[in-house]
Amino acid sequence: MRLDIRMMAKMAVDKKVIKNLFHMYNILKEDKSFNIKKYIKLIYNMLKGEKIVKFQDKYVLSTFLPPFPSRAFIENLLAVKSSKNIFTQQIYAKRSGPISMYLCITHKCPNNCIYCSSKNRNGERELTTEEWLQVIKDLQEMKTPIIGITGGEPLVREDIYEIIEAIDDRSTSILFTSGFNLTLERAKKLKNCGLFGIGISLDSYDKNKHNANRNNEKAFDYALEALQNARAAGLYTMAQTVILKKDIDENSLFKLFKLAKENGAHEVKILEPILSGNLLTEQNLKDILYEKKDRAALIEIQHKANKMKGFPKITSFAYTESEEKFGCGAGTQHSYISASGHLYPCDFVPMNFGSVREQSIKTLWKEMNEAMGIPKNGCFAQQINRQVYKEAKGILPLNKVDSIAICEKNKSQKYPEYYRSLQ
Repeated sequence: MRLDIRMMAKMAVDKKVIKNLFHMYNILKEDKSFNIKKYIKLIYNMLKGEKIVKFQDKYVLSTFLPPFPSRAFIENLLAVKSSKNIFTQQIYAKRSGPISMYLCITHKCPNNCIYCSSKNRNGERELTTEEWLQVIKDLQEMKTPIIGITGGEPLVREDIYEIIEAIDDRSTSILFTSGFNLTLERAKKLKNCGLFGIGISLDSYDKNKHNANRNNEKAFDYALEALQNARAAGLYTMAQTVILKKDIDENSLFKLFKLAKENGAHEVKILEPILSGNLLTEQNLKDILYEKKDRAALIEIQHKANKMKGFPKITSFAYTESEEKFGCGAGTQHSYISASGHLYPCDFVPMNFGSVREQSIKTLWKEMNEAMGIPKNGCFAQQINRQVYKEAKGILPLNKVDSIAICEKNKSQKYPEYYRSLQ
């Protein structure tokens, strides 16, 4: 598997990188199962298949990890259940908290996307500013290194700046938006509040197709303007795109990558449509949902694009969450809190493991993590969401008791390659 040798050479002479590599080594060396050979393998596993981006004084290695070097990267290393044998706990995914937690601070949105995962969720009141700030405090105490702010459209909340500002450098903060009303002034203010990166929805180089996906005739224009403003404000800028099965085409995707680059994107993140939200009630999904061969085709396009000049970094869930890389992290590496405060294994798995209004996220996440088991080889949502929808009788999210029962029956017995190769 290809490594980005050019950027690795730059990192090899970067004093901050060298210092942090030694720091990581010193943290892990107390574990008897750790050695220099496994350390090299660990780094290789992180970097394989990735195009590395130098952003300000940091390097973005993978969409799955915080930037390096950073305090958040070290927090991720330390996010285990015991201070002893850290390496062993990491390679068996025995964590004190997820690598990333996405906070859906509102379900309100000016769009009505055909694949939106926020549909069919109950209408309970959204968490207040104070409640979100307590959640963030708890997540950082759990050593959660990536905190994503999502929706709906998070920029419709007036307290967005206060929420972002509450996330200190123990975590990398990323905002996910359609680009709605992201002026240069607002982008600069978000940057000044401590925001590291921003993911802006851009589904196609074709204006009409993007607008049709979003059911909003202005969506394309404000997405491009948002990309430009985010880049100008000094944010790590991602174009986040959902590619339907019928649109996996090299020529079309290369046009999208070029458009994203021209409008300021450092990275294009390709998401796979998931059997959730609106799609749970769709009858004809043959042009939307992927099969194994479709993921393989997309990964090939990704790796080809990352070897070419003139494109931003290209990442895809198809590769990052594949068995060959980190696997599906629902409830283990990644988790999600709905606007009303319910903990889900991920954005696309509407299983309710409890409310942060009633119990600490620390307690809720531990219970969910135990029920989920280890990272999966294959998307958990695609595997069980029809069953979840059926059990819930169409009224989502599914209750905690039934959710635990489904998880127990669908635990993975085999670790993804990232973990397996280090064990």
